[in-house]
Amino acid sequence: MCSFRLVPGRRTRAFLVSGVLAAASVFFGADALADSAESPATTCRNVAVPVRAGTQTGPLSGTLCVPPRATTVQLLVPGWTYNRNYWQTPYRPGADSYQQAANRAGYATLAIDRLGTGASLRPLSVFDTMQNDLASLDSVVRALRAGELGPRFSRVIGVGHSYGSILVDTTAREYGGFDALITTGFSHVLNYGNAAAEIIGHAYLASGDEKFAGLGLDPLYVTSQPGTRDIFYHAPNVHPSVKKIDEKDMKDTDSVINAATLLNYSVPNRDPRLNVPVLNVTGDHDQFFCGVLSADCVSSAALREYERQWYAPGTEVEAFLVSDTGHNATLELTAPQSFRRMLDFADRHVGRGSGVTGSPAGTLPKQPAPHRGKPDVAARLANEALLRAVKPVVDTYPQLVAGVPGLGTTRNPSPELATLLARLSNALGSVTSR
Repeated sequence: MCSFRLVPGRRTRAFLVSGVLAAASVFFGADALADSAESPATTCRNVAVPVRAGTQTGPLSGTLCVPPRATTVQLLVPGWTYNRNYWQTPYRPGADSYQQAANRAGYATLAIDRLGTGASLRPLSVFDTMQNDLASLDSVVRALRAGELGPRFSRVIGVGHSYGSILVDTTAREYGGFDALITTGFSHVLNYGNAAAEIIGHAYLASGDEKFAGLGLDPLYVTSQPGTRDIFYHAPNVHPSVKKIDEKDMKDTDSVINAATLLNYSVPNRDPRLNVPVLNVTGDHDQFFCGVLSADCVSSAALREYERQWYAPGTEVEAFLVSDTGHNATLELTAPQSFRRMLDFADRHVGRGSGVTGSPAGTLPKQPAPHRGKPDVAARLANEALLRAVKPVVDTYPQLVAGVPGLGTTRNPSPELATLLARLSNALGSVTSR
């Protein structure tokens, strides 16, 4: 009796492989099979949308990163004195930035420089207003949906940080265009005491700062004083490299006019017609959006209950209070927790569409750089005087309010007053939106 053994040759092996792949596509679906294979890299390039601010026109600049076949885009909007690098910087060396994490999950991303920052138009400060920020953001959303930047995206998720969260939330109310919102480092009422002391108190003239010299900025443009970016972090939760990168690459300019126009955003701040899914991700040590008159940051449930007051009845509102985390939730060592919640929310409420997951990260292009020259002499002298006379006083503020409920802690000592303010804002919002 004889026996034989099949020794597969090249054609036999190819036949077997193709048969296995065909069977897998039947059982698991062609998309899953494609995603499991090695995917082409995400492509990243600089883009610009023409915008207008008062009598001036110019670009709203950003970095668009698109995984293969992506149909959903996340519009990433940075906060006060930050630029697009906020979203493109990893929370530690070798890790993913939020932009890369979203790209790996199959989402396209557009990280922008707001008006008055980065490579975008820096208008006269009188035109650097919140309303012009909103209009420029709406222009970007329209461009993404119309395919003016390359791909035509059928779904757009607004993702903001701090002032950027205020912008995506308000743009959704005033213009629409978003399928969902993810707000980070945010609640609907600012802790004005801490913001005035720590953020405004540590600002000085941008035209007198070496980094922004030669940009032709008028005296109402400001930036943060050197060495003060640590106010945005919970110190024990930050990799040492991040603050250095913050000072060097993320730090940018804003204007006093912009600050003045956003101060009243909390009243009124509700539109009963706005009903898109919302996720709020905020650190439990966020001193700028927790505390006095603001959210009581003791639990995710408490943050959710606070935030849901500001949206239309029935709106799907979720919240994630990140433990041991400060204002820059996506840049601290707990960032992976925030990333998971943000991407899970996007998957459940919007979806990546046909975007391929697991694509290698795209190479970020060199950003357009504005011209730099020597600092304005008068501004430099004014900054030096400010640093000598005012900075020592401002620096004592954290010690003065340490342990004070609502200022030195993120507990709200008067939640009833915060609820009353929310109801007042809702009532005004209902009237003004008719």
